[in-house]
Amino acid sequence: MATELLLVFLSLAIFLWHCLLRNKHSPVYQWPFLGMLPSLLLSLYNYTLHDFCTRALRRTGGTFLLKGPSFINVDFMVTSDPTNINYIFNKNAANYKKGRDFRAIMDPLGDGIFNVDDDSWKFQRKLLHSLLNNPEFEGHTMKTLERKMRSNLLPVLDRAATKVGGDEALDIQDVFKRFMFDNMCMLVLGFDPKYLPAGFEGGRLPKSACSNAFDELGEVVIYRYMVPICVWTFQHRLRIGMEWKCIRAWSTVDKLLYGTINMKKQELATKKHSVGNDKRDLLTQVLVMKDEDGRGDEKIIDKTSNNFLRDTMFTLVAVGRDTITASLTWLIWCVVNHPIVEKRILEELGLAIAARPPTEVDEEERGGGFMNNNELNKLVYLHATVCETLRLYPLVPFEHKCVVEVDVLPSGHTVHKEERIVFSIYSMGRMENIWGKDCMEFKPERWISETGTILHIPSYKFMTFITGARTCLGKSMAFTQVKYLASALLWNYKFDLIDNGPSVKPTVGMVMFMKDGLKARVIKRNN
Repeated sequence: MATELLLVFLSLAIFLWHCLLRNKHSPVYQWPFLGMLPSLLLSLYNYTLHDFCTRALRRTGGTFLLKGPSFINVDFMVTSDPTNINYIFNKNAANYKKGRDFRAIMDPLGDGIFNVDDDSWKFQRKLLHSLLNNPEFEGHTMKTLERKMRSNLLPVLDRAATKVGGDEALDIQDVFKRFMFDNMCMLVLGFDPKYLPAGFEGGRLPKSACSNAFDELGEVVIYRYMVPICVWTFQHRLRIGMEWKCIRAWSTVDKLLYGTINMKKQELATKKHSVGNDKRDLLTQVLVMKDEDGRGDEKIIDKTSNNFLRDTMFTLVAVGRDTITASLTWLIWCVVNHPIVEKRILEELGLAIAARPPTEVDEEERGGGFMNNNELNKLVYLHATVCETLRLYPLVPFEHKCVVEVDVLPSGHTVHKEERIVFSIYSMGRMENIWGKDCMEFKPERWISETGTILHIPSYKFMTFITGARTCLGKSMAFTQVKYLASALLWNYKFDLIDNGPSVKPTVGMVMFMKDGLKARVIKRNN
């Protein structure tokens, strides 16, 4: 009996010693059969998923294999190495696609541009490029943004600022999200849902089933990433758990989008396809657009089909709402927590306003902090502040690819067919080998050259807007909108944050919001 126990003890000791050797160069302990899952779950008590990845990537030089339980296929290659990213997105992009699992996980997006490859992607990119980079639409975008800001956003902030003693705390992230949902519905679908009304009773903003449905679909997508595909597909068939939430939210979004599309088609048919200056929304533009080059793009996709229009409009509303909301919220938080940065921004804005010719704008506009495009382009420090915010708090914290054929990355790691690769954009902003030893500091100055211009950083190092052929088409528009909103808000209001300490954490989602919002007292400035 003693001999048998000794043999069992020795066998267990050898097995554990083997595990320790196997973990010698691993960023976290790999448990027998369970892989890194227990270590990951334990780490999340003290760190966010983003910080867990950052710590692991620092220990491994920028790339490691995140192993899940051996009985399910949930392994990921995780990297923040710019050489790997440049290779995958630029030098050998044909070998790295979205993958079938990605399409299934992101099913609520349908066949929108983020979900497709090859001819369908090329067609959609050409279509969206012609729409979003049209000077007429860019002008319409800024006029809509200004009009909506003056009529809704500023009155809500003014109302909060006039409360007795400024004691009313406002979740400005929620306010920005409401504002951008209204704004994107106007630009994309041609109607205002009034999710952020200028006046409201009882001190509470109204609920919106449609906007909440967009949030819930984002939560479902992340849930699908975190669990095996067999689990959530089973839940979907049974209509239980997170998948029941998905079904309900999906139905709400479809009711909004398909209803708007059908109404718009009827409206255009009645007016015999005439489009006035007040009908520049993207849905109308797609419906009246003709195949200008005559190459028969309709053979690839029927851009007037309800399904295509639904998927495209859903993508545009969701992306436009979420990215501007998240970047503006993090920008306010970073600036308020760095008074010297706030002071320099206000000085730059003051100089820009003082330089305006007296006959160019009226007195209200002169002191309002509302900048035109020429003025925005000259706000170098504000632009640098936006870049620095997006470096540390990128809009999309992760990107995903699937390997087509076996390959060896520049880092020396071998990737196999259908293996998934996750790029931690959040971690990239916190790597010394990319940004230096002060990478954790908020320093807009790192973006400004000795001659006072914005430094160019290769997109495979600054991945907020992705890199390569799939670089975000709305990058320029996003910068313009964020700077426009930030300049007006910071010039007119001071935000006294209720909680600006360690409890402020990013969400784990497709877009990186603040987990519990951003509560602040709003104080009117006397400029």
